[in-house]
Amino acid sequence: MLEYKQFDHQAMAEIRPLLDLQTCRSCDYTVGGIYMWREYFRQLYAVRDGMLISRAEYLDKGTCFSMPVGGGDIDAALDAIQADCRERGIPLRFCCITKGDIGRLTEHLGCPSGVIEYRDWADYLYPYENFLGYHGKKLVTPRNHCNRFVRDYPQYVYRALDSSLIQEAKRFLLDNAPAFDKEAPLAKEDFIRAVEILDHVELFGLKGGLLSVDGKTIGLTVGEAVGDTLYVHIEKALTEYSGAYPMLASLFAKQNASKELLYINREDDSGDEGLRKSKMEYRPCELIEKYVVCFDNI
Repeated sequence: MLEYKQFDHQAMAEIRPLLDLQTCRSCDYTVGGIYMWREYFRQLYAVRDGMLISRAEYLDKGTCFSMPVGGGDIDAALDAIQADCRERGIPLRFCCITKGDIGRLTEHLGCPSGVIEYRDWADYLYPYENFLGYHGKKLVTPRNHCNRFVRDYPQYVYRALDSSLIQEAKRFLLDNAPAFDKEAPLAKEDFIRAVEILDHVELFGLKGGLLSVDGKTIGLTVGEAVGDTLYVHIEKALTEYSGAYPMLASLFAKQNASKELLYINREDDSGDEGLRKSKMEYRPCELIEKYVVCFDNI
């Protein structure tokens, strides 16, 4: 059987080099994405044949595995997962699988007994330049919001997050907890882990920024760059400051802009209709679809 470990903050040093090799641009294969949701989905991991193997308790599907990621032998890793499931007497199932990896699983394991898409978990992927000024007719809505923000709050300040600002960032979240409180369990978990992960920003190599008006912090964003993509894990702003969200998104993109970064992944909408509408206004170039792939016949 595979021997699993907890996804604690110390484990991230071991798995970061493996996650840095991912090419699917899914937030589920990033340090921040895993760490923030490790408790909710009861995630565990093992490293076998140079590949990260991650298992989770996923929705109504029970134990599921992510696609192995790393620079090692993916076929050996898939064989190890299959053997582990047989020894434990559990179905062989994979979760958070992108469309491109369905074929890879089928090639090695045969025809799946079921492939189920979860639209609520699809990541929103954008051309990086969308957020460098919101140029063009299609981005008129966020551009207008930013223009209004600059007009209403010309003395705004944006500061890159570093160790000296961590406590201020945590105070911002905790002091404004009612503003970010939602009934959905996923939203509550997101808030709890947003506060927690701030203590590990430097250890995890995360990037972030604080947006302030007249000395008051009104927005926080945290993410990370992997390959050609900037991932946005945390974005919280006070909505009474009209335009704060698109302004924060643009400033974070400008802060981290480089010739290597071509895309921004703003993660999923978890089925929240308001959030879905907002994410569409930024004009994604792709929705990274996520699937559960079952091999109950093996």
